[in-house]
Amino acid sequence: MSGKAEYKSAIRSRKMIRHAFIELLLEKDFEKITVKNIVERAEISRGTFYAHYSDIYAVIEEIENEIMGKTVEFLNDFKAIELIQNPRPFFLKMGDFLQQDIELFQKLVFAKEAPCFVVKLKDVLIEKILSYKETIQSNQERQAYILRVHFLVGGQISMYQDWLAGKIVCSLEELTESVSQIMIQGFKSYTVM
Repeated sequence: MSGKAEYKSAIRSRKMIRHAFIELLLEKDFEKITVKNIVERAEISRGTFYAHYSDIYAVIEEIENEIMGKTVEFLNDFKAIELIQNPRPFFLKMGDFLQQDIELFQKLVFAKEAPCFVVKLKDVLIEKILSYKETIQSNQERQAYILRVHFLVGGQISMYQDWLAGKIVCSLEELTESVSQIMIQGFKSYTVM
């Protein structure tokens, strides 16, 4: 088999594995999914699975990393000051992304492995918004800004988790608008400097 054909075959196998995993994740809890379930659903051998992934955790980690990559890509479209002055465009992009596969995101956020994923997401958002702190002159104001960023981003992530869990009953657009307004109000004193 030529190198190009092997490469295409590997890509195809990985897609089949991930697709089977996602289908299974939508049907049952992560903890109940086995390699056997995946290879049967993907109609591949165990050897093919292990040629690409060490275990099921590696599959979910790759999916989470892709989602994180997309989040970082969205964040890179904005400067920190834009995110604190008007985070709505960022949240709209993320909302559109969530809507593409809402069931998958619900499962990912509430799987037992999710705390790690949610923490990574929170850390990426915090890091981006904290980059603005360098423009703040006073050490005391800078420290207050750092605390505010952690508080507001943590609350925002929590609100989306609760929305995904059905604890907050509204449309994604309404949630996005509310979260945006909370963030704008929370950072108001830093945007009028």
